[in-house]
Amino acid sequence: MKRQAVISSTVAPVYVEPVFSSEMVTQALIWENVQVLEIDGNWYQIRMEDMYDGWIHSFYLHHRDPAVDQYTFITKRAVPIFQEMDKMDTIIALLPFGAYVPKTDNADDFSIIYLPDGKTAYMEPQEQVVQKCRETIIELAISLLGVPYLWGGRSSFGYDCSGFVQMVLKTAGIDIPRDTHRQVQTKELEKIHIDDTEPGDLVFFAESSRINHVGFMIGEGKIIHCSGQVKIESIIEAEIGFSKHLSQYEIIAMSISRIVSS
Repeated sequence: MKRQAVISSTVAPVYVEPVFSSEMVTQALIWENVQVLEIDGNWYQIRMEDMYDGWIHSFYLHHRDPAVDQYTFITKRAVPIFQEMDKMDTIIALLPFGAYVPKTDNADDFSIIYLPDGKTAYMEPQEQVVQKCRETIIELAISLLGVPYLWGGRSSFGYDCSGFVQMVLKTAGIDIPRDTHRQVQTKELEKIHIDDTEPGDLVFFAESSRINHVGFMIGEGKIIHCSGQVKIESIIEAEIGFSKHLSQYEIIAMSISRIVSS
């Protein structure tokens, strides 16, 4: 029987091999539930909720079952949590966008949340967004403008292109695989002509038939994506913000109409 654990730190690196000098392939966020597949000293091979496998050091894990309390998504790009209510000198950590934490009640202008070690903390209440909605997807994506690029990044402290897309969609109530080559194969997506895209649809870029980049269409030939940082560019030549770099790739547009409700 596989052991269960949750991520204990706000953001935890996940590696190819059980050593810190290995490549970081993704990140896990606080309270994410993982399965322990194998143990090598202080390293654990885990399977994440999105079925992504990798190695993580033991100090990023808390061995407990997932919490069954009501969860709240972090919808702002970074949210401080406090040991004591409204006291900046008791700040514990910053929660990244897209993390979900179990909460109990509200106290004054704060939400009371649980940490993986069972302790409680306080944070600003998070506005929960309309799920599976194109407008929500675009609003969330735009709220992350300027977040820097990080290979393997999956938090609002640093994204890679597919991590950005995955976490925006997850916060909007849509699950999608971690990497671009798997995202494009998502069965609910439908391939369409680029001229038929709507805001929120995905646009993939391929070189020699190999998918290597992804972003969201936001309308009028513009995309929002993470390349150097989260930014908006145009894929229409001669338009302001045209990306000459992206123009060299094959474009594959995928509709999310089967996934969204509005």
